Amino acid sequence: MKKISNILGLWLLMLAMVTVVACEGSDAPYNGYVETTQDNAATLVLKGYENPQAGFTVFEPDGFQSPFYIQDKTFYGKQYAFVKSTSTRLDEMKNRPEADAWQAEGVPVVDGATYWAHTETLAAHQYVKFRVCSISGNNVTIEYVVEEDVKPNANANAKDKSGYSLNLEIPRLNEANVFVAHSLKVNGAELLNYALEWDDTKKHSSWVAFAFDETTRKAGDGVKRKDNFVVDPLLPEAMQVTDEQHKSDGFDRGHICGSADRLFTQEANDQTFYFSNMSPMIHSFNSPYWAEFEEQVRKWGGAERGVTTTYSKLYVVKGGALNELLVNYTGTKKGGDQIIPTTDENGFTIHGLACPKYYFMAVLSETDGVYHAIGFLAEHKEYSKAPTADEVKARAVSIDDLEEKTGIDFFCNLPDDLENTVESDMNLDDWAW
Repeated sequence: MKKISNILGLWLLMLAMVTVVACEGSDAPYNGYVETTQDNAATLVLKGYENPQAGFTVFEPDGFQSPFYIQDKTFYGKQYAFVKSTSTRLDEMKNRPEADAWQAEGVPVVDGATYWAHTETLAAHQYVKFRVCSISGNNVTIEYVVEEDVKPNANANAKDKSGYSLNLEIPRLNEANVFVAHSLKVNGAELLNYALEWDDTKKHSSWVAFAFDETTRKAGDGVKRKDNFVVDPLLPEAMQVTDEQHKSDGFDRGHICGSADRLFTQEANDQTFYFSNMSPMIHSFNSPYWAEFEEQVRKWGGAERGVTTTYSKLYVVKGGALNELLVNYTGTKKGGDQIIPTTDENGFTIHGLACPKYYFMAVLSETDGVYHAIGFLAEHKEYSKAPTADEVKARAVSIDDLEEKTGIDFFCNLPDDLENTVESDMNLDDWAW
């Protein structure tokens, strides 16, 4: 009997070790002894029922961007809504609750009860149906099944080799043009500085896109403007614009993605001086007029010194509209090179660069999963002074209106329902002026 007793003791010890290990991770199956009520169900232990200080875990499967957990004996998640089901098994829970049944304040943990939970990412609605298998001290064992509905997006970009074509700031790509993504490394991680689409028939970018976030909105130590204008190394040589096409024409070499938009590293700033990022701008339009619009957007992005933004991320598309050029133009004032700027009957400068009649900005903000969008459209002409704050607001348009004016499909990588909402609505009160 002594031998049998020793074997039994060893078996119990091994079982205890398995149980302890399995309970440590919130996403790991609890053990093989929980009877599940649906064939594809998984199990796990959520800690924190009686005392979070004694152990605390969360539910956050792969692909989810936020967790739910137990708080005050309640299932709760900041980005979740819940419904307590009347079913006793998961395989009986075939229909999701109606929209008005969901509650965001959480639901009490009840032994044997079943629940629905809902959260969402930008790309998908995510659902969890789960059952409380047992409550033991600080531990709540659940079985669960994850379901996902991908949000429709009929006009999203195809993924390019870099993957940057899927970024929210990137408009719908035109196959007739060349997509160029200027990236760099910051603290060992690669990120997009800005991207553009090059229309070689116009020798001008169709748009330039970039984003302000926790990295890109910060001004790096010692970063400064060097005014070193150079060809874009990522464009085919036959498409490259040089200094010869920009000098002695009466126009400014106007930045689209501004030097002041990219101060987080010296390399990021230097990349803004590629000629592919330049546009022939009338001097008084470039500064002080258009500069006021650029400054306002930088404030929203948190890139202006002394400004604290309320937006987590800001996506920006800027450019000159190439579907309507400034034709037969002769300025009344000399440019910085002391030459009167002119364009021909097709709207091109003396060196063959398209000169837009309008410049635009499309801006998308995101904070805690809430999105707002606004556009600006300004006529390219001579100005005597900078616009007032009210004049900047007066140039604001919806993204739908901006798309109609420019022919560009902005923010195409948003799911269709969200894209339609933010692009049709334009509320000045949504923005911190």
